[in-house]
Amino acid sequence: MTFRKLVQIGRVVYLNEGRYKGRLAVIVDVIDANRALIDGPSTGVPRQGFMFSEMFLTKYLLKINRSQRSKLVRKAWDDEKITEKFDGSVWNKNLNKDVLRSNMTDFDRYKLGRARQTRNKIVKTAYFHIKKQNLKAKREVVKAKKAK
Repeated sequence: MTFRKLVQIGRVVYLNEGRYKGRLAVIVDVIDANRALIDGPSTGVPRQGFMFSEMFLTKYLLKINRSQRSKLVRKAWDDEKITEKFDGSVWNKNLNKDVLRSNMTDFDRYKLGRARQTRNKIVKTAYFHIKKQNLKAKREVVKAKKAK
């Protein structure tokens, strides 16, 4: 199967445009090929039509029926603990990292670059030290085989 995340009722989506950018909602119904009816009672997103091009599909799926009431969507959301799952996801961590980077000053970027250089120098030194030890060990094995 080529696609892992399908547009389906109960699919949790991340809104990437519009007034509710950065919030999560649930697909409650599919309107047509371009839009879906979404609802986010736990995240403050009212029930409304939203274009697929303005949302990202997540891996989370709620077990709800078509055109389910907001009260039942909220209950399913809370039972599945979607907010906590998303907060712990790599996706959310990367979003938070992007926010931090966008708020950095020139001096912060400079300090980050110097810290990366230092880290890379330490890693490079350790790598070549291990590589050198490995080559020495291989030479000793070859010498031992020749001596037999």
